Amino acid sequence: MNSYPRPVRDIHQIELTTRCNLKCHYCPHYPELPRAKEDMAWETFEAALSVVRFFVREGTQTELSLTGIGEAVLHPRFLEAVARSREAIGPHRQLTITTNGILFDDALCAALAPYRPAVFVSLHRPEKAGPAIEAAKRAGILAGTNASFATSAFDWAGAQRNWFVSAPRTKCEYLRSGWAVILVDGRVTTCCLDADGSGVVGSVWDDPGTLKLSPWGDEKVGCSVCHMSVP
Repeated sequence: MNSYPRPVRDIHQIELTTRCNLKCHYCPHYPELPRAKEDMAWETFEAALSVVRFFVREGTQTELSLTGIGEAVLHPRFLEAVARSREAIGPHRQLTITTNGILFDDALCAALAPYRPAVFVSLHRPEKAGPAIEAAKRAGILAGTNASFATSAFDWAGAQRNWFVSAPRTKCEYLRSGWAVILVDGRVTTCCLDADGSGVVGSVWDDPGTLKLSPWGDEKVGCSVCHMSVP
């Protein structure tokens, strides 16, 4: 029988910003994001990395992704955040960046290359994604395109379908593996799709060893309506 709450074992994502330079119909930014649009304060980011280092020392941190409900590149200290993240997780764990590609060019990719990020370019704007993909490829940092279930769940001409229903049914890796997400304001949440902060279980200022995850939400939001099932 499954038992909850379960301890957090890995900070899988840090949300550097909730700002975005797109407003896609299927995104929580449309029509308006239910949380403030802001950049993560630097002291909050350093506190987030302290939590990451805790799980590195515990031997349970597997990788780190700089992504969330926003375009990470918009953070005013984005490159410094990448450098500090690589330092925190060490040379061998994967450091992932997901971007819509609008601001990705050869200069940015060259600046990122020493930190060896795995860059995924989302196909939200195909006319922008193409040049970004080529720039990342030239710099040796392209890991792939991030379409997954999104492109099958949405009509890119503008109509929205329910991707919670149309996406493949899988077990939630966040709950199964103890992955957590640090939101832009330093709160720690259970879910990568927690747009309004309903699944918060603590903050970066708490003892990392006390953070625990559980299924969250109600009949309209959270685990009960997600395409991923509770393991």
